[in-house]
Amino acid sequence: MKGRRSTRMADLTRLPAIQLVMGSDEDVESFLQTVDRQLEPYLKRSLTCIPAEDGLKEGVSYQVHSGGKRIRAALCVTVCELFCGSSQRALCFAVALEHLQNFSLIHDDIADGDPQRRGQASAWACFGLAQAITLGDVFVALSAISILESTYSQQLKLRLMQLAAQWGLEMAEGQSLDIQLRANNTPSVEAYLECTRKKTGAFLAMAMLGGGMIGGAREKELSALKEFALLAGTAFQIRDDLLDLLGSKGRPLGSDILEGKRTLPVIHALQHASDAERSRLLSILNTPRVANTADEVQWVCQLYQQTGAIEYAEGLSEHLIEQASVHFRTLPERKAKYRLARIATYLSQRRH
Repeated sequence: MKGRRSTRMADLTRLPAIQLVMGSDEDVESFLQTVDRQLEPYLKRSLTCIPAEDGLKEGVSYQVHSGGKRIRAALCVTVCELFCGSSQRALCFAVALEHLQNFSLIHDDIADGDPQRRGQASAWACFGLAQAITLGDVFVALSAISILESTYSQQLKLRLMQLAAQWGLEMAEGQSLDIQLRANNTPSVEAYLECTRKKTGAFLAMAMLGGGMIGGAREKELSALKEFALLAGTAFQIRDDLLDLLGSKGRPLGSDILEGKRTLPVIHALQHASDAERSRLLSILNTPRVANTADEVQWVCQLYQQTGAIEYAEGLSEHLIEQASVHFRTLPERKAKYRLARIATYLSQRRH
């Protein structure tokens, strides 16, 4: 394993455009904070559109101020800068992306029964299921408003609305596949990758393609961005699944286990465990989250270590980023390109 991984990394460093990906996480996180500050006035302005009904404006404000890394917005503005030299032009669409992110998070937490998000109560746990569904719906409307009330040309607005609709449907399909996969006791790596490509990769594709359209990218460049985003997005989700095992996502350690999700470590462990271990693992995954204990979550984590599931997932995440780098090489040689590379590496290696 070590030999194979070092070979892949050696191949990666031979790509000139990727050489600066070794910058620190602090560099990327500093940029994400800059994007967050740039988005703040737009997000505050969005709140003025919300009727002052009991719980509605309060709930939207609660979700907007719950934090987030602004990764999709950062990808959008970076790609825009790559093609036109300015990130500011993409901020209206970046805000639309953040609204869609809040929509998806609220509904994901409802589907997963997850009571916590970013270290605080999730929207449904705070405002109730019915109101949380409504809050999620509000963010879809806010996303459309952000595009329609922007200063983009009418043609560009239409392209961005079509983009959001197209990839939004792809995300919904990915979420549906994710739900179905939880009932599958013989999940495959291929099924996981298809689900993840559509659920997470599609959202990154929406962000990067939107930034490219706003910046004036050509069709060939948009195609490269799409393939890059789908691969990097899948790597991002694998890393996110691994972070769940560290309890560093602002929710209880092992939440994916409690929710019965068929993540990559689950699939690898099922394929390499003994019959007895496989039976126990499936029993834990198929038991309602309230009936499982911390000891059972710990047993699953130990099984991951024993079967090499975590190392396998880390290796596949790195490999996907390397595949993405092939498409990356065709993009223009500008400073924003190196920032994009750093963000992509951060997505596959982040620790929180």
